[in-house]
Amino acid sequence: MTIKSKVLEYKTLHRTAVATAILFSLTACSVTPTPITFEQKLALVNADRKAMFQDQEPITQPISLEEAMARAVKYNLKERLALMEKLAQDNILGLQSFDMLPKVAASAGWTGRNNEAASSSKSIATGTESLVSSTSQDKQSSSADLSVSWNVLDFGIGYFGSKAQANNVLAAEERRRSVVADIIQNVRGAYWEAVKAQELQPLVKGTLKDAYSALETSKKTAAERLISPLESLRYQKSLLEMISRLETLEGDLAASKSRLASLMNLPPATQYELASQNTQPLVLPYQLEELETLSMVNRPEINEEAYRARNTVLETRSSLMRLLPGASLFVGAHYNSNSYSLNNDWADAGVQVSWNLLSAFSYSDVKNVGQAKEKIADLRRQALRMAVLTQVNLAWQQYKQADNQFQRTAELSRIQDAIFVQSTGAYQNNTQSLVERVRIATESVLAKRNRDQSFAMMQSAYGAIYKAAGLDPLPKSIADTSVETLSASIAHQDALLQQGRISDETLVSRVALNSALGSMLDQYEKADTEPKKEEASKPQLVMLSTGDSLQETAIIDYTNYVQP
Repeated sequence: MTIKSKVLEYKTLHRTAVATAILFSLTACSVTPTPITFEQKLALVNADRKAMFQDQEPITQPISLEEAMARAVKYNLKERLALMEKLAQDNILGLQSFDMLPKVAASAGWTGRNNEAASSSKSIATGTESLVSSTSQDKQSSSADLSVSWNVLDFGIGYFGSKAQANNVLAAEERRRSVVADIIQNVRGAYWEAVKAQELQPLVKGTLKDAYSALETSKKTAAERLISPLESLRYQKSLLEMISRLETLEGDLAASKSRLASLMNLPPATQYELASQNTQPLVLPYQLEELETLSMVNRPEINEEAYRARNTVLETRSSLMRLLPGASLFVGAHYNSNSYSLNNDWADAGVQVSWNLLSAFSYSDVKNVGQAKEKIADLRRQALRMAVLTQVNLAWQQYKQADNQFQRTAELSRIQDAIFVQSTGAYQNNTQSLVERVRIATESVLAKRNRDQSFAMMQSAYGAIYKAAGLDPLPKSIADTSVETLSASIAHQDALLQQGRISDETLVSRVALNSALGSMLDQYEKADTEPKKEEASKPQLVMLSTGDSLQETAIIDYTNYVQP
């Protein structure tokens, strides 16, 4: 075999080996989608279900309103998610602080080769070798380095980043406050719906039983030809319509407890009882202008927006700092085992300054962008304040309207009960009398249901006022997180709010607010002294934000409403 053929064979083998290596690398880096198997899905279901309902305190007695709120605050998945987000922001803040510290780098290594690292030199003038080949490096050597470096520019950028992350922590706490307020507000409405449904359910079942009995009697009367077939069919139709309404009502009553169980993060099939609640008239110890003033400093959404505005300023300062020269300070200790070295260990230190001169030309653009972002943040906060003021006023109007509606439905229910009592002994035991008696009983049940729904709406509107004003239903400091302690804390805070006493844990007191923001109150006092037009009492159209859209809603001005 000639030398040329050997070279060609070597090249062929080399290309084959390279191609095989490339193909193997591509095959190893390819990823094939793998769907989740049924067994994995089942394992996830079991794990999630266990995590959703584990470690919950058992229900040992009828649940009160405060306990329902406490269970929702402690076990509701939405609240747990908000709390985990806050903890995550806390951890990020700890990591962000490391960016301001100097960088400490340590390294160690070993090198070796199969021959001497020798070299020679040649003369530039003559082109001949001027030195015999020599080496100054061992075939095998080890080294170690420890260096500390600190970039002043990185420190400044890290400082602003840490300040921004600290604001993110505070903003996460405001979001958690908002989540707690939403949960407790939802629980308030759902609880009163459920407790009234629990009280009304026996009456609905008894009326349904009478309706079923009357329907059977009507069918027997028709079979015995005691009344005309047409009249019998009319009676049966009336009874079936009333039964349908009662069965629908019974289903709604049963669903109300399921909705409350979901808010408390109880399994849907959990059987529980609700405690009877005090239904004394509600007292609102705050004036509308006071609630508006309180909302300006207590609403978590406004506070969160203020922290975001802070971060906008910090972002601008950080961007401007990036345009400055960067100075790096470094110091290090080094070691090398090379036997040819005179000093195997040494230390060094130095300063290095670098600056991108072209970045100076972008100063005005960076500054203008930052100022524009700060103006946008200010406008966004102002728009949010306007939305909060609208919510406070709307909550006030809705509460007055709900209170008025409850008074009317309660009076209608009382009259319907009187009619039922008066008519109970007036009918004889015949088909016509049975149908009429069931009709009046059904109307009485439905009147009670309307009254109870109005009462639940009034309670929900009452809580919406505190939520709109940003008055926390839960104190900031709690001894422990047990359901009993949370219930007692919620009850204590609610008692303070109903007495018009804002606890010290709230941001500021009403007196301080009134003195600091007196201009807002003066504006309302001035408006009260002006002559009011007759059109002020007519329904007004208000633009309300509903998700991503605006919706016109007609409301009635109940600001100066006095219950007769």
